[in-house]
Amino acid sequence: MTPRGEVVALDGGRVRIVGHLDTLRDRGIRPVRIPVAAWPHFPPAGENLRAVSMQASGVRIALVTAATRVELDVVCTRFQVQDFLGARNAFVAEIDGKPHAHVESPVNGILHVPLSADAQRTEEFSPSSVVVFDDLPKGEKTVTVWLPQGMIVDLLDVRANRPIEAPEPSTRPVWVHHGSSISHGVETPLPTGTWPVVAARTADLDVINLGFGGQCMLDPFVADAIAATPADVISLKVGVNIVGARSMDQRTFAPALHGFLDRVRRGHPETPIVVASSILWPESDERPGPSDVEFLDDGIRCFTAGDPADIAKGALTLAESRRHIAGVVRTRATAGEAIHYLDGLALYGPDDVARFPLPDGLHPDEALYREMGARFAALAFGPDGLVPRESLGD
Repeated sequence: MTPRGEVVALDGGRVRIVGHLDTLRDRGIRPVRIPVAAWPHFPPAGENLRAVSMQASGVRIALVTAATRVELDVVCTRFQVQDFLGARNAFVAEIDGKPHAHVESPVNGILHVPLSADAQRTEEFSPSSVVVFDDLPKGEKTVTVWLPQGMIVDLLDVRANRPIEAPEPSTRPVWVHHGSSISHGVETPLPTGTWPVVAARTADLDVINLGFGGQCMLDPFVADAIAATPADVISLKVGVNIVGARSMDQRTFAPALHGFLDRVRRGHPETPIVVASSILWPESDERPGPSDVEFLDDGIRCFTAGDPADIAKGALTLAESRRHIAGVVRTRATAGEAIHYLDGLALYGPDDVARFPLPDGLHPDEALYREMGARFAALAFGPDGLVPRESLGD
């Protein structure tokens, strides 16, 4: 898959889909963010991973037209894990890069996955829906529609009251990012409000967002997908899912991170890489996983529920993960690799808690995602950043 997107021909015209790594075509065109060839390598209880890789975070559809009305025929599937109903989010239309309107996503079905993540079933409500953007300005323009980041979207057709054509590919540098639910960003209502999209737009980059809710586990097949995708800069934000799932300990975490980076380097021997640690998890930063959820009258609270006594036996905490990540990056940078460490506490740390309380104790809200995106853009891509934007060319 080219990072510049894929031109697809529909009955209503040709469009360019950007921000995905593969497609399924069982019913229309479904963008997915892990190549389908890698799916047999998923864990046996891998239905959560399959579902979040099909959610459309960072995926957009671009078309050139003089139309004043554009319609998308879509099938939108919501995600539900046990009793946790996932976000709905919205479609956002931009005209020549400027916001025009947003439409809340329809729900044509729900993909149900049990907590065991070893099965799935789809409950269908309606065969398809039409998402309409009208009152578009007259004259030829590029219309970009960002898909709802928490939904699985099948594109059936695009229609307009004037001809449609796919735009030429962007020439902006490509940034490939991999992270957890905080990178996936379903908590913000609009797909343009996730922090990687905010950072990319601030720095004038084209982002491919491989943020997967609950699934940033240093999986080899994700590293291979990044290695196979042309990129001008790469970033990885890791730690919280591994601690929350208690999937690694102090012995295994750093070697696994080295191994992930080694696989990425097979395709990107010289590409600059930024490795970021996790943002603060208030009241859970120094306690090992696994994570748990407390149901409150006004929502939920996410927290780590492991035994602090296990730290002496090798259990990993989020605070400890930052020290491991910094050590891995320091070792590789000392050997001459183009790699940089970004402390996640610079994106959200102890001094930010009063101003930006986390609604569920773990995930940011809309305002904090904007702030994190602005901070990441400055720290990573600003004039004095780790990988200045001007060093990436055009």
